[in-house]
Parts: sequence; C-alpha cells; structure tokens
Amino acid sequence: MFVPALSANMRRWTRVSLTSLGQWPAPGLGQNVAAAQQLYNCSLVTAGHRLDSCSLVSSLSQQVKTAQIISIVEAEVCKKLSTAPIHDVARCPIMSCEEHREIKDSLDKENSLDLLVGHILEANILVSSLALQHNIVWLTAHRITKTQLRGYAAAKSLPASITVGRVTSSTDNLIVNNWQDLLASVGVTQEMGKREIQCLPTDRTVGIKRNIIGYFLLQGIPEVRLAAESFQRLRVKILANGDFSEEEDREIIEFVEKKGKKWSELSRKMERIPDMLRKRYNVLKSKEALVTEGEYNLEDDCSIVSQVFKADKDILTDGNVSRTDWEEIGRLLNRSVTSVQDRWIHYLEPTLRRYHAGTLDTDVREELINYLVENKLNYAQDIDWDKLVKLPDFAGHTSTSLILLRNNLITCACKKYSMKYDQVTADVIQHWWHNTSRRKPKQNQIERAGALVEYYISEIEMKN
Repeated sequence: MFVPALSANMRRWTRVSLTSLGQWPAPGLGQNVAAAQQLYNCSLVTAGHRLDSCSLVSSLSQQVKTAQIISIVEAEVCKKLSTAPIHDVARCPIMSCEEHREIKDSLDKENSLDLLVGHILEANILVSSLALQHNIVWLTAHRITKTQLRGYAAAKSLPASITVGRVTSSTDNLIVNNWQDLLASVGVTQEMGKREIQCLPTDRTVGIKRNIIGYFLLQGIPEVRLAAESFQRLRVKILANGDFSEEEDREIIEFVEKKGKKWSELSRKMERIPDMLRKRYNVLKSKEALVTEGEYNLEDDCSIVSQVFKADKDILTDGNVSRTDWEEIGRLLNRSVTSVQDRWIHYLEPTLRRYHAGTLDTDVREELINYLVENKLNYAQDIDWDKLVKLPDFAGHTSTSLILLRNNLITCACKKYSMKYDQVTADVIQHWWHNTSRRKPKQNQIERAGALVEYYISEIEMKN
C-alpha cells in the first residue's frame, strides 16, 4: 500500500473524523485508500474554510504520485466543499501574541503542562486571529456557556461570529484526537495528561497555558471557538467517562461525611468532574434511604401536581419551585429529588401546558420533523429550543417535551435502519416517518392524561 510521507505540519491537519464524512472509501481507490484518505483530510481542513480544491490538490500532487488518487480525491473534495458552510477564518501564528512569547521564555522543562505548551509554541501553529483577540481565561470547573459568559466582563464584547456551545459529537471527537496526538508527540503519558486536565487553574498564567493547548485542540475545526472552551470540552470528555465502581462510591460517601459537599476538592482527588460527583452522591443517598423506584401511578402524579402548586401557584408562568420544595415533595412520596423533578418536567408540566393551549390531543411530531428538515437542523446543539416552543405549531409544549419527542424519533429510526444515534439526520427521520406505519397512542395513556387534567381542574384551577 502506498502511503504518502506527509510533513509534520501537514499531518497536523489530518484530524477529521472519516465517519462524519460518510463518503469513504470511495470506489476505484484499489489498495491506495490510506493515501487518498490522508490527502482528502488535508484538502478539507488545511485552511479551515472553503478552499480552491483543484489548486490545493495540485500543490499536494508532488507527495502523492498516483494520478488516479488525485482525480478521485479532487472530485470528493469538490463535492464536500460545495455543500460546506463558508468559514472565512483569518489566521495568525500563535506566537504573535506577546503573552505567549513571555510564557515560552519561562517554561519549566520538567513540568508536563509546560512540555505540552512548549511543543505547541515551538511549532508556532496557526490559530484564529479572532479567537486570539478574545483570549478569555476560564478559572473555574463550570462549562463555558452563553449564560455563564453573560456575567464575565471580558466576554461582553465577544462577537457573534465566535461560536459558543452547541458542540457536535464529531467536534468532541476531533478535540480528543488532537489531544492524543499532542501527548504522543511530546511523550507525555495518558496518566500525566489526565492529571493536568483534572487540576483547576490556580492563576491567569496557568489559564493562558491551558488556552495554548486549547488552540491546538481546535486544529481542524472550521468554526471559530474560544480556546478555553475547547479545553473545557476535553476536560469533560476525559474525566466524565466510565461508570462508578463500588470503591469510588464508598470514597464519595466517606469524603462527604468527613468534609462536606466540597465537590471541587473531591474532583481533584478522584479525577471526576464536580457535577458528576454531586449527582452520584444524590443517587447513592437515595438508594441508602430505600426510596421508591419504578413507574408513577395516577395518585403519585396528582400528589406531585398538588404539592408543586402548593409551593408555587404560578408555577406554569414563573417556574419558581426551590430545591427545598422539591426535597420535601420527594420525602412525601418517598422518591428521590431527581425522580420527582424529572416526572414534573418530562410529563406533568407539558401535559398541563398543552391542556391550557388546547393541544392536548394534537400530535406535533410531523410538524417537528418538517421544521428540522426545512431548517437543516441535524444536531440538537443547532436547535434553538426556546424559539421553537414559541411557534404556533408547538403551542403548549416545553423545550424538554420537544427534545424528548425528537429523541424518541431518532431512537425509532436507529432501530429501523440499524444506525448509530449520531448518524441519524433530520432527513433520515423524515424518511422513517413517511415509510413506517405507527401505532396510535394507547387508550390507557389517553385516559391517564385526561384523568390528570380532571384532577388539575377540580383541585387546582377551580380553587385558585
């Protein structure tokens, strides 16, 4: 098999998930699949935006001598780029930042973090000029979201062309792949790398160093993103994986009993993200209290509705039920806090809202599918759920109820076509919808919703 000897700089651009492209291997490649894949990846990603693929392939032809490969790749690149969004990303060397030059002169060659940073600065990789201009340093364990950024002074002038949130699985995979490449290039072990990710930055200098790594993680990602966000995504992907062992469960319980709910400190000790530890602790305490599990009956549902409106009679307009209120409702039903909250959010609240909107018996799945297809919304991250629930077609629904509807549709399409969850696009869902006979809602489900509404009318609505 002929594989081109690509330079180190060129290899840096080859980190695109082939599974997301869906076109490989192309017919006619024979035994030269690997060479064509490398060239194809380089062609798509090198500049990070729309390219003149013909001239690009021509410039790379000295490295790949097989004319057949060049012609096939050129056709595939043209096809891909003809439908790709345009990302005019101005780039500059990472060392053009004065702060980076100062850091490079003070690096400790015995420190793992400094070794990684030094490797990136020595290579002087190209990064987004816009992202470098807005080099926000993030010193907490919280994920970077638009909501979190609103309270951050440095983010107030953040331009709309910088993407925040809505990270696809292919972008996450690319970030992790770039991280693995970086560790291998520098000779840092997985364990040492994980330790560097797990520790929270102690000052701005450490935050800047993490951002430098973040710029490397963004290599090959077409949209402009914050370096701090890419590092946070890596942290989530590396630290959030894996089930909890019995030993870890015991360690969580013992730690909280001795030191309290200091999740950041426990996170550093256990190499897990704080939010996962908090949720796991709640699950363990629920099991310890022998709470009731399983399905909710009508009596349970009516009790939750009664208690929720007792806590806040305007719950359907202001959603103002406190954590303490939920804990009390959980105790009354001998259920976990998470369980009763989920029951309200996933079923009870949407049912009552649809009753008020007069859409309780309206099936909006086809309207939802059509909206996703017409607007080319293939990923949940791309959908503005708050905007969606305000449309007349979805009156009475909440963002959660629409998300659950979409998830159910994807699951059905997965089973029908033996596809993975992240492979199902809006078009696939629509094809399944048009070519499948579906069961009508079960009579007992209809009656259950009707009985709940009757209780609500007589016990809540009529008395308020």
